[in-house]
Amino acid sequence: MNDLAYDISYLIEHESARTEASPPRMARPVAPPAPPGTAATQAAMARELLQAVEAHEEWIRQYLGTQGSVQCGA
Repeated sequence: MNDLAYDISYLIEHESARTEASPPRMARPVAPPAPPGTAATQAAMARELLQAVEAHEEWIRQYLGTQGSVQCGA
């Protein structure tokens, strides 16, 4: 067998060179500033969603109530 086929010394050299180099700097993405009134719009949308959840829950209760009163088979 060829001993060069099992030579991994180049990996050790590459690893030491990589640890000596400083880590790459990643630029943090900057979110654009929110336009004026965005917070008020988001709050209004949140209130509407909460109202929709209440209506949806009521529809589910009504549906389950009608399913419970229906007899299976005739």
